[in-house]
Amino acid sequence: MKAKKVFSVLMAAAMMAGVMTGGTATTVSAADTYKVAFLPTDMSATFASWLASELQTAFDQYDDMELTVIDSKNELETQISSLETCVSQGYDYIILLPLEPAAEDDLVEGYINDGTPIMNINLDDLAVEKASSVIANPYDLGTVVAEEAKKNLPEDAKVVVLLGPSGNTDSIERRRAYEDVLFSQNENITILDEQIGDWEKSKGMEYMENWLQVYDDVDAVISMNDAMAIGAYEAAKDAGVADDIQFYGVDGLADAAVAINDGEMNATALQDAQVMAEEGARIAHEVLTGENKDGYEKVQIPVTLITKDNVSEFIDRYTENGMLK
Repeated sequence: MKAKKVFSVLMAAAMMAGVMTGGTATTVSAADTYKVAFLPTDMSATFASWLASELQTAFDQYDDMELTVIDSKNELETQISSLETCVSQGYDYIILLPLEPAAEDDLVEGYINDGTPIMNINLDDLAVEKASSVIANPYDLGTVVAEEAKKNLPEDAKVVVLLGPSGNTDSIERRRAYEDVLFSQNENITILDEQIGDWEKSKGMEYMENWLQVYDDVDAVISMNDAMAIGAYEAAKDAGVADDIQFYGVDGLADAAVAINDGEMNATALQDAQVMAEEGARIAHEVLTGENKDGYEKVQIPVTLITKDNVSEFIDRYTENGMLK
């Protein structure tokens, strides 16, 4: 077993020698290693935090790479500033969970052309050919959950929809899958309302509280991620109506597995942060050591539907790796 690196949490401004502002960082200390930066969207978001943790674990398996995690705090300017600073400080590889790919395309492509390899993880950027990517196809994620909802919902179901950030590719593609698989296939389904919840549990709760005051009957919450679905469930539970409503999410978070196991959620789709991280670390290492002659690789990881029928295996997995106690 290779020696495990120890991570310490630092303020990003201090870590970045005063050049970057607005982020926090997790870093390692090592000699004669490749410096790799991970720039997630927002470490307060459950999936981004899970992915960062899995990346740290994956990078522990390589003695010649060190990982720094720099929080973008859901601010595009902070992410762009962090990206620019990482390049100027000579980071060997950058892993980006982009906030707005279209706004970052030119910068990413320019840095790649100038010799800094960059990977988009969890959110692909098809506009940059030579950017590596590791993703779970967002349309497939939406499709498997939409198919499950199609089996379970009444024909005349009344649903509410929770979306991710405006313009976010993952949210758009998941919503498109629901349209193709469920909504357009059943004209009797009524979409009462849909709102942008920015992936946040608190907003899922807030919108659900409002919907329950406006609408007499809500049959299902269709959420583009787990956190918003869980927030909506908690609001419905507080109102005493949770047992009458179905809840669908995406991500396959440990909390969602518990909710499904407890009968609180109906289904989610796993985009496996552990596999993403392992593939991301592998690609970075192969590019940095020259094993990958192209300088980039694009990978799609498998999508898995989680329901009451198979949730026990995920409860066991999350318990074994410490995500559940």
